[in-house]
Amino acid sequence: MLGIVLLVLLAGWAVGRLMSVVLPIAVAVLLATLLKPIAYRLECRGMRPAAAASIAVLIAVLALCALIALILPPFIARLADLGTSVQEGVQRVAYSLGESVAGMSRAEVDKQLDSAANHAQERLGGTAMAASTSLAGALASIVLIVFLSFFIVKDGRRMWVWMLELLPSARRGTVDEVGFRMWRNLTAYTRGVVFVATVDAVLIGVVLLILGIPLALPLIVLTWLAAFFPIIGAIAAGAAAVLVAMVTGGTTDALIVLATIIVVQQVEGNVLYPVVVGPRLKLHPVAVLVSVAAGGTLAGIAGAFLAVPVATAASAVVGHLREQRALQEQLIAPAPRRGVMVGNGTT
Repeated sequence: MLGIVLLVLLAGWAVGRLMSVVLPIAVAVLLATLLKPIAYRLECRGMRPAAAASIAVLIAVLALCALIALILPPFIARLADLGTSVQEGVQRVAYSLGESVAGMSRAEVDKQLDSAANHAQERLGGTAMAASTSLAGALASIVLIVFLSFFIVKDGRRMWVWMLELLPSARRGTVDEVGFRMWRNLTAYTRGVVFVATVDAVLIGVVLLILGIPLALPLIVLTWLAAFFPIIGAIAAGAAAVLVAMVTGGTTDALIVLATIIVVQQVEGNVLYPVVVGPRLKLHPVAVLVSVAAGGTLAGIAGAFLAVPVATAASAVVGHLREQRALQEQLIAPAPRRGVMVGNGTT
């Protein structure tokens, strides 16, 4: 157990140091899980693999460009207002709780908020300085993701077979089975998260638009992005939406938004995830929360983003090992003995 823990910590440290390389590869793999079915259908219609993969990747690039063109300009224009509204909402809630619960004056509450903000800025600032790259680096990462996605969609199976041939022949079948399960789990996870994120953003966005919240579009984008950070992301995006609604529309609008978020989260947890994702991804919420916390601690925002996919792939490995152990136990279990008549009884 100590050896496994040390290996996990060493792997986490290495991934954190190589995050600029690991993150594009991981994003390309997750993107390929969405694009591979498109390329496969095109290949079934007689198209060559290279052309099918090119069209699939081109669809993803065009969709991303359209999404950026429609959302990013208004999001950037209102980003400062969003931060101001959230800050005002936090101050209002802190004043209310400070006066009613702790008996603190507004000056004392402001002092505590300034101290917390400075502490958070120092921590986030150091992480951002370590993780941020130049614009050229960001563009290089995007280009790398596009090319990796193309080659994974086009030659993913060939590359996997080449890797299998490097292993001893006795291990190839097991590794191939584990790899297939990991790919299947990642595919289910990516599709499920995209679907759930879209449903959450649409439902919560409709309520925000009906209430006339002026920062509805940035909050919709934030809600969609937050779905890729399970549990923690939903709490953060929901809190931001409630605080903005409180500042811009009052307590009634904030309560309506809060009730909507609670209902959407219940539908997500009890209907969407069990039906769309659940049967293949058997991850307890505690495991998800610990994974996100550990990933964020080791590698910041990128680590929190990659934590659940890594846990999803690890669950496939653990599931295969458990099945193999159960099969071995059945094979070595002694066969039941037939009853032998002794006197008037049976033994």
